[in-house]
Amino acid sequence: MTDVVKQVTIAAAIEQVWAALTDAGTIAAWMDDDSAAVDLKVGGAYALFGRETTGTFKRIEPPGLLEYTWRQSSWPRAWKDSLVRWELSAEDGTTRVKLTHSAFPNDDERDSHDGGWDVYWLQPMIDYLERGA
Repeated sequence: MTDVVKQVTIAAAIEQVWAALTDAGTIAAWMDDDSAAVDLKVGGAYALFGRETTGTFKRIEPPGLLEYTWRQSSWPRAWKDSLVRWELSAEDGTTRVKLTHSAFPNDDERDSHDGGWDVYWLQPMIDYLERGA
């Protein structure tokens, strides 16, 4: 099964993009989700989208690499968690972002998340960061 891979350039400093991915208050602001919770440490947990998405942090290398498991509350217990990896690099006052989401339980979940990353994550985060958050 293929991974979901997204690459975007955001007109914001790498530290701002890192905060948008790791700081619960910043996530709550751009996601409009007051229930966002983040325990930013390896093995620490997070919960997003009204606690519908949860997981644990696997790698944290600020401000360039973040990796965590991803699980939807609707997934059957038999399904393993998928894996999300963010790679950030600063480029002339902007931030180049590569998102890789892998290890989906099936093609339907992969296809659903492919569009969902654009609509529910990347575009709202970019809009928030580029309007001067």
